[in-house]
Amino acid sequence: MTLSPDLTSHILAYLGCVREEPSVRYLNRLIHAYIRHVPWESVSRIVKRHTTLETKRCPRWPAEFWQEALEYGTGGTCFENNLAFLTLLQELDFNGYLTINDMENPACHTAGVITLNGQKYLADVAIPIHCALPLYTNQITRRSNEFHYYTIRPEHNRRYAIERSHHPKRRAFTLVDLPIPLDAYRIAVQNDYEETGYFLDRVIIVKIIERRLWRFSSADLPFKVEGFDRTSRQEVRLETNTLAKSLAERFGMDETKIALALADRHVI
Repeated sequence: MTLSPDLTSHILAYLGCVREEPSVRYLNRLIHAYIRHVPWESVSRIVKRHTTLETKRCPRWPAEFWQEALEYGTGGTCFENNLAFLTLLQELDFNGYLTINDMENPACHTAGVITLNGQKYLADVAIPIHCALPLYTNQITRRSNEFHYYTIRPEHNRRYAIERSHHPKRRAFTLVDLPIPLDAYRIAVQNDYEETGYFLDRVIIVKIIERRLWRFSSADLPFKVEGFDRTSRQEVRLETNTLAKSLAERFGMDETKIALALADRHVI
């Protein structure tokens, strides 16, 4: 999958980045920009599923994903998010591949692995992991940023425990470092729109805004957004009759799409 040069230029402008030679510093700059502009959200997937008769036509492949991000401020959940990000990285001359990994359920979370100068780095904008994490097969490594202390523990059979400090679930996921061929990954994206797919049953939006990770879930009552940093939690209650408008304003997303997703899930 590819992005046109014109679309790639518009994406970089949207992220507030310029084209550079591939490097760890540039990768971290792109991750930092991505998770502050592109939300992890189920809104766009719920709307696409509701308005599309055939499941096989539901996936929003990278060009469509990015065009909607530019127009509506949308993003996606991990299968589409990490595919869109890796496709952008490849247009910027990074080398990498996608993996499908384990959380509470097997094969339910995706992530990218980027290789720079022979060293592998985990690049996951869906959890999100806030920086690129180096992967070593024979040693525990640790990295820190403004949100978490990360620990990467190699286990066996190319599996790594990815852990974070300031979260109720310390183990974020188990990375299975096996490249997934694009055709197989496309099938996984399509399957995620089936009844057994993830996060089609509720509206969730997560985005970094003003040095906090803000989160909304329609499953948590009363309605609210929660903001987190390393040391504190902030909560803002939301009214049902202005829910779509409040979420659109806070997360910079299209109000109509949010309202459609909330209505489809019988939230409002």
